[in-house]
Amino acid sequence: MLQVEGLRAGYGPLEILHGVSLEVPAGSLVALLGANGAGKTTLMRTLLGLLPARSGRILFAGQEVERASVERRVRLGLGLVPEGRELFPSLSVRENLLMGAFTRRGRAAIEADIERVLTCFPRLKERLALPAASLSGGESQMLAIGRALMSRPRLLLIDELSQGLAPAIVESVLAVLVRLNRDEGLTILLVEQNARKALKVASLAYVLQSGSIVLQGRPDDLAASPAIQHLYLGGEAKAGGPDEENLDARSLVRGGLNKEARGEE
Repeated sequence: MLQVEGLRAGYGPLEILHGVSLEVPAGSLVALLGANGAGKTTLMRTLLGLLPARSGRILFAGQEVERASVERRVRLGLGLVPEGRELFPSLSVRENLLMGAFTRRGRAAIEADIERVLTCFPRLKERLALPAASLSGGESQMLAIGRALMSRPRLLLIDELSQGLAPAIVESVLAVLVRLNRDEGLTILLVEQNARKALKVASLAYVLQSGSIVLQGRPDDLAASPAIQHLYLGGEAKAGGPDEENLDARSLVRGGLNKEARGEE
């Protein structure tokens, strides 16, 4: 469904993404792992068109969209749950949901999708008339996901799902996403620092480090990789840096994979 080839993007003179290539098959739930500063949010923004691609290709449903507008990409079926939720705090929960349907027509279908969102997240039904500013962190994330679902996406991009949320809330929201993926065929690209949770639900995973994909594969294989065990402690990403005391992901991954290939412990 989504193919990214040699994608480069950044801010001003600073390049953040250095030739990123990845694929998200239709009907899959793909995890993108990486520490803070790895370029995950930049990638999400570039995929939706909020940040222009400097070079490379973005193919969505067989169409090249790297030069397309945000509205065009949303109409084609791309939806984003941004880092930090980015809700409209003074608008009600219902009004925020309606904002997610800005490209659509047909009131009856839109109302039906509001009910669909409220079925997924019953807590929002009790708060439908309240301003988004009054919601808890977990409720805000539910609303951000619900707003994205209102555009009827074929591919849902979710940036930092668990950020600032209690573990029980993360499990609850993940269960909804897994159900949407399994029962409705919604394709999902999940950006997450918590490797343990992400690998548990994904069918394919990538590791992004310093703007480059350094590892990809089946979640079970990655979870067993010494490289991943070094990079992620207790399911949390270690923030890397340029000094010698920090592990360099690319050299570590290459070393780990080479050892695995040779059968070394």
